[in-house]
Amino acid sequence: MRASLLAFSLSALLATGALATSALAADHDETAESSALQGAKVTLSQAIATAEQHTGGQAFDAGVDIENQKVRIAVETNGQHGVQTVYVDPQSGQIVGSHAGGEAD
Repeated sequence: MRASLLAFSLSALLATGALATSALAADHDETAESSALQGAKVTLSQAIATAEQHTGGQAFDAGVDIENQKVRIAVETNGQHGVQTVYVDPQSGQIVGSHAGGEAD
């Protein structure tokens, strides 16, 4: 009984540590994404409007995407042509990439 309780306690402690580490990593990612948009000339609303106009769909998700140390605003839309992701440059407001496919959340 005591060994089972000790094993359970150890498992709970390890799980708590794993969750805390995961939460810290997620918090670090959000902080990096927030600071990445400081000084951006394009607002999130403007990037969403650009993506919706480009795809003809309705935005359902948007956020910061950092790939190869380049910051982009990623906007996911859903419309007649299905789910599409559009990447907008936060400095110029220009579309710097897009792709179709995936599923709406």
